[in-house]
Amino acid sequence: MKILLRQIEAPLEYSEDELLAAAAHRLECDRQLIISCEIVRRSLDSRPRRSQPVFVFTLELEMNSAFKLQQTNNKDVEILTEETATPQPQPFKSLPDGFNRPVVVGAGPAGLMAALHLAEMGCRPILIERGCRAEERRAVVDAFWRDGAFNSENNTLFGEGGAGLFSDGKLTARSKDRPRIKQFFETLVKCGAPQEILIDSEPHLGSDVLLKIVPNIRQMIEKYGGETRYNTTLTHIFTENGNIKGIEAGGHKITTENLILATGHSARDVYHLLAESEATLQAKPFAVGIRLEIPQKQINLAQYGKFATHERLGAASFKLTRRPEKDLRACYSFCMCPGGLVIACASEEGALTTNGMSYSARKSVWGNAAFIVPIEPADFAGCPGAEKHPELAGLNFQIAMEKAAFKAGGSDFNVPALRLKDFLADKISASLPNDRSCPRSVPASFNSILPDFVIATLRGALPRMLRELNTVEPSSIIAYAAETRSSSPVRVVRKDNGESPSLGGLFPAGEGAGYAGGIVSSAVDGLKAAELMIEKMRIS
Repeated sequence: MKILLRQIEAPLEYSEDELLAAAAHRLECDRQLIISCEIVRRSLDSRPRRSQPVFVFTLELEMNSAFKLQQTNNKDVEILTEETATPQPQPFKSLPDGFNRPVVVGAGPAGLMAALHLAEMGCRPILIERGCRAEERRAVVDAFWRDGAFNSENNTLFGEGGAGLFSDGKLTARSKDRPRIKQFFETLVKCGAPQEILIDSEPHLGSDVLLKIVPNIRQMIEKYGGETRYNTTLTHIFTENGNIKGIEAGGHKITTENLILATGHSARDVYHLLAESEATLQAKPFAVGIRLEIPQKQINLAQYGKFATHERLGAASFKLTRRPEKDLRACYSFCMCPGGLVIACASEEGALTTNGMSYSARKSVWGNAAFIVPIEPADFAGCPGAEKHPELAGLNFQIAMEKAAFKAGGSDFNVPALRLKDFLADKISASLPNDRSCPRSVPASFNSILPDFVIATLRGALPRMLRELNTVEPSSIIAYAAETRSSSPVRVVRKDNGESPSLGGLFPAGEGAGYAGGIVSSAVDGLKAAELMIEKMRIS
């Protein structure tokens, strides 16, 4: 008999024997009746109601035939039955004469997983990426952070691995698509990710590990017959009678009837290309704000108390929200990076945004998080330049803020920054602390960067939100502006079969399509797009 046992608590110093003892105690049986024990899930509970943090496990146990379950109505105990394995899709044995290879544009999480699945199914996809290989991106990005040397095609947002390559590498998602999430995680482990991501409730990789994993995914794609082309920008989509007929990329035409578009939400030129190609687009809500940098020791103390330095507790994270009130909108923390860095990002000349990044060890003395305010389509309706394609007005709204941030920072990709106490008092800081993670930052007012209602909400909400982290000292916090790319302001509409309703053969996927947010949900969305494309190919 196999049993799934949930909500097993163990101290920070737990051993395997202690887990077995706790499981036997819960099942009211002798320990010897447990043949094997496998950790399925592990999370940390450090809520203030506890005297100390504990780990909480879900275990899969194989029991001796002599075991008799005493707790038949316990929701935390589930008998696992032998299930018939879901039939796995079979690769194409051969492709028909005149078959045009499917094309995937964008080598971020969505594009990589889409291309990998297509390759494994024998479809020999062509993967197009406007930027360079992951191994080459590091030097280009370092030059940008160090000297402000900007490359419009190879940067923190464009290149193999996507924008997520230089991020915290969080592997959390609200998606309930467990089978595809498992498939993605198992792919990551095959390509070099630590086994712990399969069980941790808040798994994390870090940019240093992602830089090793992404090339291995590429090698798997190529092993199964896929092809990758770098420094190859999509410039035209060919259509005929409302169907995809090919693309132009890197100066070459590629004939295809099946196109997965996984270009991320920073490829603004692609949205304009889609609009001109009469793809169905919609304006959608997003959020903007600032990024706060807080001493990690203070965050650890707020979350873990006297156990803050325990060797089994890594850098602590937090999640804070504030509901709308009176004339203020909602505000919430986003993309929290424990033990991380604040970084400058740009996808075009004369515009600047921020993000957070960490390495796998999360050893920076700082933690950071965006604090953002919701933006509705009504806020940017009619934004200058939106007359021809009003569904793209959100892009213009973003660009206006990013251009203002670039100008406020001195027009050389320095990030505008303030001591938080000065931002709250509507003052420009006389200086910034020398000890900060983003050295290319300068004091500047945020008032000309963000809309008045965003500034007002942040000034009203932040002091009360930060009080929830009772050991964090506002005087030690640095604020950076602006955080503008929390999600896409545009949705590339698609039907239930994954295709655009106006362009047959176009499968929008990932963050750029407006249906995903973050590494995991984007990868899952790309995988699903590839599956739906294969279904169509089998029928036709």
